[in-house]
Formats: sequence, structure tokens, C-alpha cells
Amino acid sequence: MTRVERRSARGFALPEVLVAMTLLAFGLLAIAPLFGGSVKTNASSNQLGNANALAGEKLEELIGYPAIDPRLAVAAGSNAAAPPGVSTTGPGSIVATNTFCANDLPLWYEPGSGARSFSATSPGAGWMAFPYARTYVIEQWAADLTTRVVSPASYAVKLVTVSVRPTAGPFPGLRSTTQSAYVRFRDASAN
Repeated sequence: MTRVERRSARGFALPEVLVAMTLLAFGLLAIAPLFGGSVKTNASSNQLGNANALAGEKLEELIGYPAIDPRLAVAAGSNAAAPPGVSTTGPGSIVATNTFCANDLPLWYEPGSGARSFSATSPGAGWMAFPYARTYVIEQWAADLTTRVVSPASYAVKLVTVSVRPTAGPFPGLRSTTQSAYVRFRDASAN
């Protein structure tokens, strides 16, 4: 081999390899926080997707009931029904408590078996707190959708609003969702 051929056949020198590895390490360290952020964003999106599914499920269930069902009842002398502890649903509202509107999701679940419990305290080892709470509000409106109707007067539509709030996970309580629908029930005039 000639001298020129030997020189071009040489590999990298140790200082060159060290400099290249140092630059690569700094580059990887610079983008490392992006991976943690993407994991949190993915978990948050999953949490919001689950909350939306739970809200939509309950909304579909509620609009399938007849207007006289107790789950949709608004007490006489009021124009809205809400879970215990909710005193207002907006200007002009007269709220009555409807216990059906309270959280209907289990408080505990066992991941291994899929079992659920509504017990106030943990049923035992292996049980985890259910990560969502779901409530809803029923309001009665006239046909113009601006005038609230006090029960037992005849109304045109009921506004059903379902709220789901995460109670655990990456952002508990921050990624809550609300879905609403105006529903004209078949037997609205009978109520």
C-alpha cells in the first residue's frame, strides 16, 4: 500500500470519537424532557377521552327515558334538578335536589377482577379508587329556549347536562368534561 492509501484507510482518532459522542450526548439530553411531556400529554388525552365517553354514555341513557321518569324529575316550585349540594345552575334558576343526579359511578374497583363497589371505604386489599365522578343537571325551558319553566307548568324542552370529573390520574379535576342536549320528550306536555 502506498502512503496515500494508508492515510485514507485510517479510522477516526480517539479525540474525534469523544467529541462526536459528547455532541450526541448533549443533543439527547436536550430532547429528553420532550419524552416526559409526551407521556403526560398522552395520559391526559386518554383521561379526557374516557371522561367524554362516560358523559356521552350517561347523556344517551338519560334522553332515552320518558319525561315522567324520576331520573328526569324537576320538583314542583323549581325549574331545575341537580345533585345534592348544587344550589344554582345559572341566572333565574330555582334548583331542587334530585338524588338521581348524584354520582352514579362506583367509588372503588378491583383491576384484576373488574369488580366494582359503591362502599364509602375501600373494600380491601387490591381495590383502587374509581378515577371519575359523574353528575347531571336537568333544567326545564319554554319553546324560546330563553325562559325557564317552573314545575308543574308545561315546558317545551329539558336541558340535560352531564359532567364528568376525573378524581385521579395525571390532572385530577382539571380535565373535566360537560355534555349537554336539549331534549323534547314525547310526553312533555303531560309533565
